[in-house]
Amino acid sequence: MRSLKGQRVLITGASGGLGQALAWVLAEQGAHVALAARRLERLQELQEALQRSGYKAVAISLDVTDADAVTYGLHRTVEALGGLDILVNNAGLAYFGSVSTMAPQQMARLVATNIYGALYTSQAAVPYLETSRGMIVNISSPLAKRAFPYVSFYAGTKSFLNAVSDGMRLELKARGIHVLTYMAPETATDLAQHTLHAPGVTLPPIRRRLADPRHVALQISRAIRHERREVMASRFFVALGLMMPGLVDWLLYHAMVRRYRHENF
Repeated sequence: MRSLKGQRVLITGASGGLGQALAWVLAEQGAHVALAARRLERLQELQEALQRSGYKAVAISLDVTDADAVTYGLHRTVEALGGLDILVNNAGLAYFGSVSTMAPQQMARLVATNIYGALYTSQAAVPYLETSRGMIVNISSPLAKRAFPYVSFYAGTKSFLNAVSDGMRLELKARGIHVLTYMAPETATDLAQHTLHAPGVTLPPIRRRLADPRHVALQISRAIRHERREVMASRFFVALGLMMPGLVDWLLYHAMVRRYRHENF
């Protein structure tokens, strides 16, 4: 089992939501955390709050879609923490709308953030993680296994991330680097506020209960300590889809497509 005490961790997308919750949970368990995101002011507020509580934290302004910025950000992280043991690829962007009308610019933004962002940071981190025999944690979604209507392009980026994680896990095994894919449940974060959507489309109100970010962060920390290979937090629709795919199609059609296609599309 991996102890988190003294582990040097870089978390992307750390300025809010799950990334912020992860920073607190990992710091409480003894990790030294580098907080990376584009919103530097929010990162600095989190850094100061962690430091007031006696934890080691550093804020790193980082746009994961910029390969050169990522390389520089990793260098700054290693310089500040003295090395790197764990990379958490948490930065992500969502989209609500039909793939059939999705603008190329929106496709490019999702791919740049959800796919290239994770690849750039992973590539830049590998030399440091090889030295420490460290770990890459890719935050994915159960939608990678079963896409829902109107979030299918987002689900596709997460499916890509899952596939890359599976390959990287084997490619990096000989270099002593472990890869964990964590498919987090729908969590009460500010992701919806930054969700891209089709012109004229409003996001539907969320009536279902969402997972608490701290609870999800605790489960991720547990998966890290146990060096799990893959964790999927919510399996109901995936399992049902394997047994009765036609029924799941019918449920999703009546729950989402019939409801929103005349209102928004």
